[in-house]
Amino acid sequence: MKNPFKNTAFLFGITKHKNLPEDVGIEILLSGRSNAGKSSALNALTGNKKLARISKTPGRTTEINFFEVEDGFKLLDLPGYGFAKSGHSRRKDWGPLLGEYFENRKALEAVLVFMDIRHPLKPIDLDMIELCESFDIPYIPVLTKSDKVSKNILMKTIQQVSKTTNAMEVLAISSSKETGFEKLRKILVGLKDG
Repeated sequence: MKNPFKNTAFLFGITKHKNLPEDVGIEILLSGRSNAGKSSALNALTGNKKLARISKTPGRTTEINFFEVEDGFKLLDLPGYGFAKSGHSRRKDWGPLLGEYFENRKALEAVLVFMDIRHPLKPIDLDMIELCESFDIPYIPVLTKSDKVSKNILMKTIQQVSKTTNAMEVLAISSSKETGFEKLRKILVGLKDG
């Protein structure tokens, strides 16, 4: 199958609500703890290893980065939550920005919540899930680094996350082995085509 995300391009990054572009089209938010494998997943999803910067230093993304898949369809990469090196003051600013975004953004279609399969559903992940639920935004837990666990643990973790959340689906992916991305692309295209 041809990769519909192949031509995804970086547009810009913003740090303030007032800098958001026009509220049109469809936006999918990519969220997750620092080092959950979000940037690697974005690169594997698009088939472009250089699209999102991958860093050994957690918390490298410090803006909401907009990526255009095609006209009217964007992926928004959020800064990793958790021990971001960008400092507490910057992190404090994300709260209001995200709250306003969730409350007012009509283009927001769904949120992908990336979690390392070995450490899913940390309190901060549950906070993001709760935020989605409180605004009635569909979300999909995406368990990364699935190649690091046995098939048995993989299945158990998917079941645990399914039971704990009201997610429409729970996915397991591995960026290094490039597994799970066909299904993820299908789901995202389904959201776009509504």
